[in-house]
Amino acid sequence: MEGARNRLGVSGPVPLPGSCDAGRLYAFLRGESAAMQDALGSYVGVESGSFDEAGVDRAGHLVGAALRHLGFEVGRTHRRPSGDHRIARRTGPGRGRLLILIHLDTVWPKGTLLENPFRVVDGRAYGPGVLDMKGGWVTMLWALRALSAAAWDGLARTTVFMCGDEELGSLTGRPLIEEEAGRADWVLVMEPARENGDLVIRRGMVGAVRLEVRGATAHAAADGRGASAIHELATKLVRLQALTDRPRGILVNVGTVAGGTARQVIPDRATASIDVRAPTAELADGVMARIREIADAQEVPGTRSVLSGGITRPAFECTAATERLLSLAQSQGRQLGMSLNGAETRAGSDGNFTAALGVPTLDGLGPEGAHSCSFDEYVVVASLPRRAALLAGIIAGLPSLP
Repeated sequence: MEGARNRLGVSGPVPLPGSCDAGRLYAFLRGESAAMQDALGSYVGVESGSFDEAGVDRAGHLVGAALRHLGFEVGRTHRRPSGDHRIARRTGPGRGRLLILIHLDTVWPKGTLLENPFRVVDGRAYGPGVLDMKGGWVTMLWALRALSAAAWDGLARTTVFMCGDEELGSLTGRPLIEEEAGRADWVLVMEPARENGDLVIRRGMVGAVRLEVRGATAHAAADGRGASAIHELATKLVRLQALTDRPRGILVNVGTVAGGTARQVIPDRATASIDVRAPTAELADGVMARIREIADAQEVPGTRSVLSGGITRPAFECTAATERLLSLAQSQGRQLGMSLNGAETRAGSDGNFTAALGVPTLDGLGPEGAHSCSFDEYVVVASLPRRAALLAGIIAGLPSLP
């Protein structure tokens, strides 16, 4: 990288003396705090909702350009209808192959930025996708920059996979992620940290289900004609939501509902998009069976239901190799005054795919914050250099793992 300011928004390189432990790297990264905040604002300013292909592609271009300045070769893969996936690779003289997972898309539709602009208030940065996961982009890029500034190049290969449809279940990204995982020794996932800073070592199963009800149209005043798809769907929604059993870790959420064409017309189509979560395959199979029963039960004569989708993310189990990654993270965290534990969460990530393949996977390496997927979503700005130092320390310690 040239000495002038580069596309990461920071000047460099600045050689660092000594070893690449998290404490020493943090001393460097604290000086980058303002640049990291500026970059976060720039990234949030590029809207990249899952259904905004052009926005996802613009985001991929920005992150890809930053990685090129760090010596990566970046390619892209077209997988419509989502935005492009991008894969960045860099080889080195060291030991081991690392795969880092980020995603380019957010849950926020185009135009959300007008209602919820990027802003920093009392040390918290707000805006659509700021925590999930544009703060993760910043954390990763500056961790790699700190290692570059320290002239550390201890891996044989580093790959960054940038998924374009993660928030949709990685339907087109999954096979590419699994292919890359087959060539990796370790996987680090840039999803947000838990609110207390903990990392993620277990995730449950996640499903995406679509329920479509078909009926028959008629004028609302026509006696005995028509079959309301909305009425039929409504009879099912409460039963679907009632499947949630939080003590057992089962969550069923009807996230979107659509139907009808006009006020005075009996609707012949209605759909619902349903999110399903369960900690184990047995519980996931059980809740899916109940969803199918509800879909098959008819309340309104003349209607029928079509269920599609299913479990999209396998369980992310904690293995001995994952525990070793956690131990490495804890040792690096202690140098930063951080007490880190491994947490379980019901939310899914692309780490579910790699962990299910048996590749050691550590998740939740992004910044600290809270309220992901809400208008109150925020990043603790002070956590950005600290989490970047933690990530850089972990990466530097990977070649020493058995």
